[in-house]
Amino acid sequence: MAHRFRWTHTLADGSESTVTRVVGDHETGDAPATDDTGSDAAPDVESGPRRRYDWRLPESLPVETPADDVTLERDGARVTVIVPDGVGAAHVRVTTDAGTSRLTLLDPTVGGHLTDALRGDDEAAHALANAFGSAVAAVHACAATLDIEGIVDLVDALASADGDASDDLHARRYALCRAAALGTNGLALARAAEFERLAEGLDSVADIGDVDTLDALGDLVAVHGLEPVRDLGYDLVRLAHREDGRFEAYWLAAVARGRPDGATERASASNATREQDGLEAARDVASGRGADGEYGRLKDRAADADYHERGAAWRALCGPASRRSRSEFAYVLANACYWTGEVGRTDARADELCYDGAIAAARAEGIEWITAHARYERARAVGHRHRSARNHAFAVAAFERARAVAVEYDYDGLTPWDPLYSRTVVASNAASARGDHTAAVRILEEGRDEIAALDPPAERFEEIRHHLDGQRHERLALVARTEEDGAVETHLEAAREHYAAVGFERSRERIDSKLEDARREDTSDRRARATGRAGPKPRPPTDTRGPSLADIPDLHDRLTETDPTAVGSADPGVVERDPWDDPEPGPGRGY
Repeated sequence: MAHRFRWTHTLADGSESTVTRVVGDHETGDAPATDDTGSDAAPDVESGPRRRYDWRLPESLPVETPADDVTLERDGARVTVIVPDGVGAAHVRVTTDAGTSRLTLLDPTVGGHLTDALRGDDEAAHALANAFGSAVAAVHACAATLDIEGIVDLVDALASADGDASDDLHARRYALCRAAALGTNGLALARAAEFERLAEGLDSVADIGDVDTLDALGDLVAVHGLEPVRDLGYDLVRLAHREDGRFEAYWLAAVARGRPDGATERASASNATREQDGLEAARDVASGRGADGEYGRLKDRAADADYHERGAAWRALCGPASRRSRSEFAYVLANACYWTGEVGRTDARADELCYDGAIAAARAEGIEWITAHARYERARAVGHRHRSARNHAFAVAAFERARAVAVEYDYDGLTPWDPLYSRTVVASNAASARGDHTAAVRILEEGRDEIAALDPPAERFEEIRHHLDGQRHERLALVARTEEDGAVETHLEAAREHYAAVGFERSRERIDSKLEDARREDTSDRRARATGRAGPKPRPPTDTRGPSLADIPDLHDRLTETDPTAVGSADPGVVERDPWDDPEPGPGRGY
């Protein structure tokens, strides 16, 4: 790991400048501010701890800072920036004809937090995240002074020191890779090898979840198209043959959807035209691969493939199918994209990309089953992505879209109660995050009744009911804290019974901890603790917060981890369907 004292900052016009941190006693306040000749600096510079930076750039370019206590001294092509302690992070702007770029420079305290965090100081890591408002923001702000291994070490330090930081980085770990691929300064990578090192490094950080390089590239393609992948120096053909070959589906899906980004898949005349053109473009891409001789056998194998092999089996058909009829290729591509996303279930946006490709191919030839199921799964994937990032309103909207799709089509596999279940948990979390636990209780009760009216399978509904009622009693315990004779322990014990009924052991352990706290408190303590809103500290669990990422029932949620603002047990999110039980209708492997 290298903690840099000199780094390059690219200006808006593409030219490069050099920034150097000048190390000395002035950083601890043991020496007065001086210039290079040893003379005292300007009299308005206080002689307390301060950091000094030299920035070399063309003298014709204007430089400014919005901070009154940050001093800029100019001597031709050299700008000296003095950042006194207490500023936190100073922002200095330089303007060229092409635009303005911003340089972030740390004061002694925040810079010290960075150094100490990298040395394993958990308190420093916590303070660093607080200084920037979040762990992700801290990574972006500090990245310019670190090499790739240093960035990974910082992520590890932040995640291991603080539960909120761990959750924040978990939800945005693929976005960090995406930002690095597109960045100009700070968190910025220019070559494929660097992208690989970052993804592999982040994958080694235990507290943020897995990071897969191919899925990180799929995530990049889902949002920004294929060009950034090429700009990194990747050969798309080589990527398509790498590992299990799923990047081929990402590539074909990006081309088939006919747009450079992850815009919504609303139907329109222009969308239909774009999808028709995209299908032909995808056909051209696929035409160079795959032999025709065993097409019938490969198609039969795809139709009979086990669940986890379906994506690969259908992808193997795309090349041969491209040399058959347009409708045949659309059918194969739609299945290849759909099953790659369905089987993959990553935390990256690659799944959403696959569903986009499936929708485009299926609509082009009127394949309704895949159109319906891909729209449904895409909406659920979007909902869980936003849920993991605590974007409650966006998550609720996405789950409502999924429910609307289920109502629109008459397919047994599209269950409206599933997204309603997720929507209920997220909406109740949002209410508790606002401090309105009474509203959260009402949302849980109404959601439970609505789900019951939709007649889900009895065994599944029992699990849902116990989960929602467990959450309901946890929130009622919060409400009871504000009452003189509130039955806090009674509600917590009821919550524990509900969780125990469905084997939510970690949720039950959390309730046991809350019960111990409740028995030690008097009424005034309870009222004081119940009045605040739910804060951003999910680990360890508190009375206004639910589980951390580690508190996830084993049988739930392969798509994303739990919402850290939950009060009850973890949001199960994805309703588990036995992956070896094919959804109806038909053979379940090609539609």
